[in-house]
Amino acid sequence: MAPRPADIAKSVELMLLRPRATDADCAALCAQALELHVAAVCVPPTHVPEAARALRGGDVKLVALISHPFGADRPAVKARACRQSLEDGAQEVELVVDLARFASGDPNHVRDELRLCGKTAREVRTEAVVRAVVETGVFDDRSLRLLARAVQAGGADMLVTSSGLAPEPPDALDVELMREELGAGTAIKAVRAVRGADEAAALVAAGANRVGAASADLLAGGARG
Repeated sequence: MAPRPADIAKSVELMLLRPRATDADCAALCAQALELHVAAVCVPPTHVPEAARALRGGDVKLVALISHPFGADRPAVKARACRQSLEDGAQEVELVVDLARFASGDPNHVRDELRLCGKTAREVRTEAVVRAVVETGVFDDRSLRLLARAVQAGGADMLVTSSGLAPEPPDALDVELMREELGAGTAIKAVRAVRGADEAAALVAAGANRVGAASADLLAGGARG
């Protein structure tokens, strides 16, 4: 039986990814998220205060997108952005790891920046969730396994496969690889241009706890209630 959109809504996160997204765009995304009862809305730090107001009292979490899409900020800058976003009302932070430093042969940098950001985040909100974006579409399997270990060593709660603004793998094999490497202790969010509830369900079946998408079209008409 094909999955119903209502059955997977709580696995879906809506992401505000357009570079010129306006306050009105943010408000519309939050309203749609509340209507569909998805898991979370993910927005850049500049939109966090408005999104926090829009989502207040609802069942949708607010995630701040830190150092998207390249992860090229220094660790202290990322940590300050995490702090500010949580103080502004975010409950979780999703930061792109320093992909350039990793590609240059320094996985310990990924571990250390995640530890710093996690420590800073939990000083503001003890239950804060820290996610690490690794861009699975641009690395080979060996590198992805090393990245997954660095993310786990850094204490991140969740590994995110993509910022949503980089090349995507053509299938769910990267999710399966990450799940195999991480085990059950670290959550996984698969970010894709998902075209329907069946594709979202396939990613969950491959090992993803969450599915991130820029559009709620895959849930249209099915999750209201």
